[in-house]
Amino acid sequence: MIRNLAAAIFMLPVAATADGMKIELNGVSVQEGACRLVFTAESDAGVEGLVLETALFDTSGAVLLLTLFDFVDLPAGNLRVRQFDIADQPCAEVGRILFNGIESCAGMGCDAPLSVASRVEAVEVLG
Repeated sequence: MIRNLAAAIFMLPVAATADGMKIELNGVSVQEGACRLVFTAESDAGVEGLVLETALFDTSGAVLLLTLFDFVDLPAGNLRVRQFDIADQPCAEVGRILFNGIESCAGMGCDAPLSVASRVEAVEVLG
């Protein structure tokens, strides 16, 4: 009986784990009159092109800007760094970043859930 139970356990299908996309705000700095936002990004399954509709909010919660961030490709399992310069925007005024939605995505990882985080204490990231 025990032997049959062990054999039955090995025959059970293994549940597939959901692949994911992860984007983290890694740094914020002033660069020649612009606010530079630096992100790390990765995809478990790989993405050949990812463009996110992105909203920047000030520290009081008002929308500063609605724009598109093009993360280009995210090869499966590889960490990438992407930076975006927001012209004429003081970094100290940015309090929150919202990835409002996916504008476009190509590749196997496009159906995966998106998780977001921030290493910058003064800027919250939502998705």
